[in-house]
Amino acid sequence: MGALLKMELILTKRDLFSFVLGIGMPVLFFLLFSSMFDSSYGDVAILTRNYLITMTAFSMSSFGLYGFPILLDTDKKNNWLIQIQHSPISLAQYYAVKVIRMFVSFVISIIINFAVGIFIKNVAMSVGQWIVSALLLLVGSLTYLAIGLLLTLFKTTQTMNIVANILYFVLAIFGGSWMPYETLPQWMQQVAHMTPSYYANQLVLGYLKNDTVNILTLLIVVVYAIIVGGIAFILRKKQEVK
Repeated sequence: MGALLKMELILTKRDLFSFVLGIGMPVLFFLLFSSMFDSSYGDVAILTRNYLITMTAFSMSSFGLYGFPILLDTDKKNNWLIQIQHSPISLAQYYAVKVIRMFVSFVISIIINFAVGIFIKNVAMSVGQWIVSALLLLVGSLTYLAIGLLLTLFKTTQTMNIVANILYFVLAIFGGSWMPYETLPQWMQQVAHMTPSYYANQLVLGYLKNDTVNILTLLIVVVYAIIVGGIAFILRKKQEVK
């Protein structure tokens, strides 16, 4: 498994541009749009803090919806999975290493986004709030990994990328990543309640607002990730057998 981890590190270095873009674009969005906030929108400090959280989640979604399925799809096309199946390495280890790589990307994204919020936009939270927010963002990222796994079921890379693009922006809009959920039209708010990104974002924003984790929201996020990920994993395994 150690050899697989080293290989993933090498592959990450080779695809450094996509990695930087996945973090850099949301950071630029955050710096640009947070600079437009003024008192007419409400408490600027809270708005900036919340926007930092949703933009960090947006950054993480790019890895889950783009990076993760592309990794798996590339391995499939290169017949890497067939070689894994005929080696001492189990498929469970293979998938575990891919997930570890994604979580490392998530953690780096959180660190960079939070650093920008602290040192450039003066976002202030207690140490405990920063830590819990990071952990809740990681929990929310499970939904994007589950969807990413589901995307690999498409037969062509082109179709997979098109659907990933659509989901990337739709989930960001309805999840309240680009603008506060409360500012969305009523019909969009109703639709938002059916999207995983809404609950992933509200899991963190609700904690910061009430200083407590909403257990129901947490359960919705986890159950969604388990159900979607489970279905995707079973269907993908059937494809691999064929």
